[in-house]
Amino acid sequence: MTDSYNPSEASHRALRAIQQELERHPVVTTVQGFPDGEFTELRANLAPERWGTDRENATLTVHWFARETPDAHPEFAFHYSDEETDFGWHHHDQEHVDGWGHFQERTGDAGDAHEPHTFHAQSPPQLTWEVMSLLSSTPISE
Repeated sequence: MTDSYNPSEASHRALRAIQQELERHPVVTTVQGFPDGEFTELRANLAPERWGTDRENATLTVHWFARETPDAHPEFAFHYSDEETDFGWHHHDQEHVDGWGHFQERTGDAGDAHEPHTFHAQSPPQLTWEVMSLLSSTPISE
């Protein structure tokens, strides 16, 4: 018996693995998947004061989209926001940078700034810890 590949199910499984890792992270207070049943998005509430930063309403939103085949690289975004900042690490086609990986930051009325970024992790759980490490070293944690 062969299992057929379903990108929606693969995306949900990846997001469940990311959710489990986020729930283990010391700066994360809660994580919720949306919609119920088969996730396409996670929202994590963060406590940046644990990094010594005074920020209100800090969240991390994660999107993950498996593509048509198991071998195709997924599209994903780990996006941080609070009352003062809005930025994230993304992996999808973007006309503003070469390659798929990039850091994207909202720069006010001017739109978004983009710069290339290379992800080193190979799995959703590893990627979660890589992004949380990047997040801990951004200006919000100084």
